[in-house]
Amino acid sequence: MELDASLRLRLAQALGQAQKRGWVGKKQLDSYIDHSLGFARVTHLVPEVAVDLGSGGGLPALVLMAVWPKCRWTLVEVSLARAALLELNCVRLGWADRVEVCHADAHSLRGDVGFVGCADLVTARSFGPAEAVVAAAAPLLRQGGELIVSAAPDADPWSGAMLVAHGLATDQITSTKPRFHHTRKL
Repeated sequence: MELDASLRLRLAQALGQAQKRGWVGKKQLDSYIDHSLGFARVTHLVPEVAVDLGSGGGLPALVLMAVWPKCRWTLVEVSLARAALLELNCVRLGWADRVEVCHADAHSLRGDVGFVGCADLVTARSFGPAEAVVAAAAPLLRQGGELIVSAAPDADPWSGAMLVAHGLATDQITSTKPRFHHTRKL
């Protein structure tokens, strides 16, 4: 999965604004873009509807929007300042018509009928502990929908009992570099 040089540059400019504010780490932006492309490599579907939890400075969502230009996205961000920059960057990148930036705590969506059972894909990067990610994501997924979350290089698969309690399949932690937790809604 590759991005053309022009689009990669536009993404780097958007992510650079977040990096200056401390919302994206200090590595080269290309490494964050490449990491985000990993989400697309491990999914089993091309989503029509996706949700990114704790979108922060825009990773992985902005990169995945470039990969899947027909996908509708909801970016969930509790910080008003980060949510405002996400909205601005979506406008600048020309994606405002297919993106909703939701300034809210991700856990508040699990009872919202507009979100429950609607997503083909939920993504998260640096969102929090496994239980928090799963509790926020599982209600948003449609049957067969996928949850993909960045994993530490030495991560163990998530607890099967915890996943089953939330209606999710066993964690198929990837052997890719970078690694991802990968499960789906039963």
